[in-house]
Amino acid sequence: MNEAHINSLLRDIPTGVDYTELPEDIDPEDIPPERIKGIVDLLSHEDDYIVFQAARLLTSWGIEEGFHTLEKLLVENELQGMIQHRIYGYDETYKHVLYAFISYWANQSDMGKGEQARKAIFEPVSIIIKASNTQLFQIDKIFRLVLDDDFNEYIPLLKEHLQIIIKNPEDNYWRIHDVIELFLKVDPDFVAQVLKENRKELSNFGF
Repeated sequence: MNEAHINSLLRDIPTGVDYTELPEDIDPEDIPPERIKGIVDLLSHEDDYIVFQAARLLTSWGIEEGFHTLEKLLVENELQGMIQHRIYGYDETYKHVLYAFISYWANQSDMGKGEQARKAIFEPVSIIIKASNTQLFQIDKIFRLVLDDDFNEYIPLLKEHLQIIIKNPEDNYWRIHDVIELFLKVDPDFVAQVLKENRKELSNFGF
């Protein structure tokens, strides 16, 4: 498979799709079966970055083969440095992987498999949340699931997340702001407790 064909499989937007310019946001019903088959074949490519791209894209579309490959790469710590922040240069691979897992759940839900997918993404999403305690990438996309879809299984991990990153406010100002904003809606008493323990006020984080 030549480079041009690989790029076409991974990046093309189908004719008539005008609701997104991002291939990962294409609705599954708009993706030709032969394209999915071609991308599944890329999961065994010798280039690790191509495997990652294929797995992430398939996962976003709700394809199980992609999910299992992406989860395996994550669990085996094979995803470091795949995507760098365009301005600040830090590794934000896990931010994009988190988005893929959330999209996987959403698309699986549309196929009537939401509960099964919710359980499937728990371990990999938990790994990402824990990694974000010491890295700089954003995890705010999980907050919407907590608020709108009652994904309360992540609340203990997110509480731990706030307790850790608030110790380093210089590097984590906006991340602290975002998770406080979540907990002001979910558990305001916890916010008050964490702020008191760290001698901070809401005004220190833009509230």
